[in-house]
Amino acid sequence: MEYSHLVRARFGQLAYAAAAADVAEVDGRAGSAERGAAVELLAWLGSGARLARVRFRAYGCPALLAAADLAAEQLEGQPVEALARLEARALAAQLALPPEKLGRLLLIEDAARQCRSALLEEY
Repeated sequence: MEYSHLVRARFGQLAYAAAAADVAEVDGRAGSAERGAAVELLAWLGSGARLARVRFRAYGCPALLAAADLAAEQLEGQPVEALARLEARALAAQLALPPEKLGRLLLIEDAARQCRSALLEEY
């Protein structure tokens, strides 16, 4: 599959990928490596119920990793409720992904919603 220059550029430098030692205040997970795709969003809460830091871990195709990186970038600094508004379709459009990749990107949505739920339970 030929990926857009946007996907190739972001995949080549995953700025928001979590370090191995990163342990977040909360996280959200979706998918499984055994099934070919998994996403974990890690979040640290700052003042004013804002996401001070957001990182990701993912297993899957370059499009999934690029989209997870974009999602983490967009979520950082936003209110916790931004996790509920994250949309796979918007990520796909921004990265010029074909429709067949949307199913994988839905894992990012699921992980974001789980992360939001964990934050709301924790705080």
